[in-house]
Amino acid sequence: MAQRDSTSMVDSVKTYLDKSLNIIETNALNSKNVNWEQLRKDVYAKASGAKRYEDILPIYPYIFEQIDDHHGSLHYKNKTFGWNKKADVQVNNTIQKATKKYTFVHSEKIGKDIGYILIPGNNDFGAKHMDSIAKDIKDAIAKVNDRKIKGWIIDLRVNTGGNMYPMIAGLSELIGEGRVGGFITPNHQPDGDWIIKEGTFYVDSIKVSTIKYEGYPIKKNLPITVLISGNTASSREMTAITFIGRAKSTLIGEPSAGYTTTNLGFELNKYSGLNLAVDYASDRNKKIYPKNIEPNIMVSNGDNFEVLSQDEKIKKAISWLKEKK
Repeated sequence: MAQRDSTSMVDSVKTYLDKSLNIIETNALNSKNVNWEQLRKDVYAKASGAKRYEDILPIYPYIFEQIDDHHGSLHYKNKTFGWNKKADVQVNNTIQKATKKYTFVHSEKIGKDIGYILIPGNNDFGAKHMDSIAKDIKDAIAKVNDRKIKGWIIDLRVNTGGNMYPMIAGLSELIGEGRVGGFITPNHQPDGDWIIKEGTFYVDSIKVSTIKYEGYPIKKNLPITVLISGNTASSREMTAITFIGRAKSTLIGEPSAGYTTTNLGFELNKYSGLNLAVDYASDRNKKIYPKNIEPNIMVSNGDNFEVLSQDEKIKKAISWLKEKK
C-alpha cells in the first residue's frame, strides 16, 4: 500500500515538523553525519496523515536516534520525547540506591588529614539557585578543611546531573586557577571557556557566582581524587573534566554515563521546545570527550557509602593520596 506524502498532514502540523527539522539540521552536533534528504523522507512518511501535534510526537525519539543524540529531547506540555539509548555502562544496585538516598552535600574527615565531600545532583535547570548550591559546597569544604588536610576525595558517583555551573563554582578553590575546561563546537572552535580567577568561576567573562569561600585557607596544589561511576552524568561529567590535567589529580572508579555534550534549547511554540546537543566538553588541555570519561584507575563495584572505610574506591583513593603527599 502506497504511503501518503507529507502534504496529507495538516498544514500547522507540517509547519511544526519542518521548523523542528530545520532547527535540528542547523544546530545538531552530529548534523554533518546525517543524510538529511533521506531523513526528511522517512520522517514525513511516519508523519503521514497527522492531524494534531500529538500525532507526531512519537516520531521524535526516532529523529534523535538518527542524529545520534541521546542527550537531547523534545519537550511538549510537560512531556519529554527523546531517544532512550541502551546504556553503554552498567550501574550497580549500591550506586542506584545511594543516588536516591543521598540528596544533600555531605563532607567529613577520613582519618586526620583527608577531606571527603559527596556532591549529589541538582534540579536547578532554571539557574534559580546558583548561589545557594555553590554556597552549600563551599560551606561543606570549610567544615572539614584545616591546616592538617593534605588531600581531598571528591565523590561524584551519585551525581546524575543538573546545573554544572554552581557545582564548579562551589569547587573552584580545589579545581585551581586558569582555564579549566570549556565547550568546543563540532568545528573545534571554542564556544565558552571555563575560567577560574581568584576563586571565582567565569564562563568567558561572565561571572557565574559571587559566593566566596569562607574557611581555613585551602592549600594550593593539594592532591585530589575524583570518584566517578556510571551514574556520574551530564553536568557532573563536566565537573569531573575540570580536574583532568590538573597536577596531582586522578579519577577513580568506573566509566561515566556518557552525556558529555552541552545542550541548547530552541523554542518551537509556547507549548514546546527542542533541547539539542550542540557542543563537546573539553578539559583544560582542550581534549574533547565525545563519548564518556574513563577513570585513570578502574575500580569496579565495592561501593559502600554507609561505611567509607570499607569502600573499595575510597580505599584506592586513600592509597593514591598517601603516595602523593
